[in-house]
Formats: sequence, structure tokens, C-alpha cells
Amino acid sequence: MPRIGAPELEDYPWFPARLRDAMTGFLRVASEVLRMSAVAEPLVREAMAAAGTRRIVDLCSGGGGPVLSLAKRLHAGSVGDVSVVLTDKFPNLGAFARAEKELPGIVSSRSESVDATAVPPNLDGVRTIFNALHHLPPDLARAVFADAAAKRQPILSFEFVERSAQGAALASLAFVGAPVLMPFVRPRRLDNFALTYLLPVLPVAIAWDGVASCLRSYSVEELREVVAPLERADYMFRVERRRVPWTMASVTCVVGMPVT
Repeated sequence: MPRIGAPELEDYPWFPARLRDAMTGFLRVASEVLRMSAVAEPLVREAMAAAGTRRIVDLCSGGGGPVLSLAKRLHAGSVGDVSVVLTDKFPNLGAFARAEKELPGIVSSRSESVDATAVPPNLDGVRTIFNALHHLPPDLARAVFADAAAKRQPILSFEFVERSAQGAALASLAFVGAPVLMPFVRPRRLDNFALTYLLPVLPVAIAWDGVASCLRSYSVEELREVVAPLERADYMFRVERRRVPWTMASVTCVVGMPVT
């Protein structure tokens, strides 16, 4: 199946911020249920050790997503004083504030727009991208990895969505999953419940974007083609699919690391 640039509602500036925030909140809860951070943890530990840093700069953070679960795992383990900076092109300031309150002293955020293809030099650390790479066309995805390589910062991308008939069918089940998980989305808003249970705007929008995400997602081979031109003696990439422990789900991972 070829990659199809299907439109995702969340990508458009005209899309209502309240709906976008509810959808990114749903994705955070869904990512926690699917335990994506269990896959990310060992790879991020490896990158931190190689780079000699305990700081994570999360790009395209949305509602916070798996990076918060990841921070809890790392903080409870041997990493200790890990810190996380949340960034996004369209910052969800409410979600960022809740994340800072949830993990005080660990999580901070940038209220200004941060371009993942030109991360400010003062935002050094291990860069992470959760469930956002499929939003980017190949040239833009390559630019995100190129910026990390040029500044010799580790970068790790994690994607649950997969471009297959099975993946699209599973994503469409978000129409059913949204009503189940919406009570766990913070903050609890009356309009979120109304647009879920009375008029199913959010379930439809979440399912649409989920299927579109699958159609836009990259295969392992395509991602290798994206990063291959960026490899050099002092910076290397690897791309792989990793199984989520104790489940049948898998995550597509891109790991870029400076070579010392």
C-alpha cells in the first residue's frame, strides 16, 4: 500500500483549539493504555548514557503523551534527576501546565512555538517525537532528523500507527474507544462530553485522524531512505520495529545518535 497524504484535522490552524486539545488529550490516555513508554525507556536510557545528559526535549508534544509516562519510569529508575521540556508548533498551554503540575521539578515547557526542524541551540538534550512523524512529508521529516544530526543531539521517534489494512481497521475503532477513554482525559470539560456522547463529533474526528495517520505512516524501509543521506562517520541512524512488552502491539522506532 503506497503512502497516502490523507488530511488530518489536527494539522490545520483553522481547526478549533478546544477540539484539538481534546483529541491530543485522548491520544495521551490511549498511549498510556498501550504502554508506548515501555518501548521507549531502554532506547532513551541508551541515548542519555551515550550523550551524557539527563534532559529530554520532547518535540511535537501535543497533550504531553507518552513522554510523561517515560519521565516517571526514568525518574523511578537509575536515571534519577531526569528533566523533560515539552515543545510544539501549536503549544497546548493548558496540557503543558497540567504536566508541569503533575511532575513538578521534572517537566517544564515552552509556551512559544518551536519548529522541530530548527530547534533553538539552548534546547540541548535527547530529542523525542511520539506519534507525530507521520504528520510530516519525507523532506520535512528528513529536516527534523538533519537538525538533530547537525547539532549532534540524539533523536528518537516512536510511532504506533502502521500503514496496513489491519492498522487502519484498528485505528477506526477509536470511534468506540473515544467514549470509553474520554472520562480519563484531563481536564474534564462539559463540551468534551457533549461532543462525545450527545453529538459524536470527537469520536468521528479521532477515528478519522487515526485512519489518516495510518495511511500517512512510514514503513521501516521508507524511514531508512529518509535518514540514509544524513548518516556520516560521527552520526548514525537505525530504524526498527519493537514489540510492546506483553502485548501484540509494535512500535516503529528511529534512533539517531552521535558517534564519539
